[in-house]
Amino acid sequence: MKRLLLFIPVFLIGFAAKSQIALQGNDTIFTNGPASEFEIVAYSNIVNNSANSANLRWVKLQTAMPTGWLSTVCDINACYPDNTDSADFTLGARATGNIDGHFYPNNVIGNGTLRVRVYEVGNPSNQVIVTFIGSTNAASVAALVKPSLKLYPVPAVDYINVELNYQAENGQIEIFNMIGKKMAEFPLSGNKSRIPVGQLPKGQYLMRIESSKGLTTKSFIKQ
Repeated sequence: MKRLLLFIPVFLIGFAAKSQIALQGNDTIFTNGPASEFEIVAYSNIVNNSANSANLRWVKLQTAMPTGWLSTVCDINACYPDNTDSADFTLGARATGNIDGHFYPNNVIGNGTLRVRVYEVGNPSNQVIVTFIGSTNAASVAALVKPSLKLYPVPAVDYINVELNYQAENGQIEIFNMIGKKMAEFPLSGNKSRIPVGQLPKGQYLMRIESSKGLTTKSFIKQ
């Protein structure tokens, strides 16, 4: 009887400690642009709401592209080749990481669908499914502008330059470490900013920019 009584609390603690992942935003993400553009990107974020890191895996469930299109998935580690159907990554406790759908239209007008399942390795019921839908038209590049974020130099040492392809109004820059702790925040106005990062410990970070244009994230390394 004593063994049973001791086992029950341990089991409950272990159960409570399981990770829970969720999408930050909608489960269907739309993006569009001119067919002449090299790529169009649909941005999405995965949140680990637990106090423990989670070993996650994404798997392509559906890829439906017009003839001539390519597509790929990007996570916090990398952007993968078109023929990569699955990859693993780790998301820290209380951390947010990106899962993005990239479409390469190759001057072809049409619509593409990329459906991805993200789940916890060893606990597949803990999952989210996100659908990326990309569409192109014959408009000029100047007519349609998709939000994008460029960071340099990477790895960063004392500072990092932030460059957007749009004018941010009342923007906010937040920097998180890989366990989800906010390490710094700065106001953002315009499309360029130079952010001091010399005070940050060495490691990988996630930059989150929110403005009137929406939410954009990108990871970088601090040396």
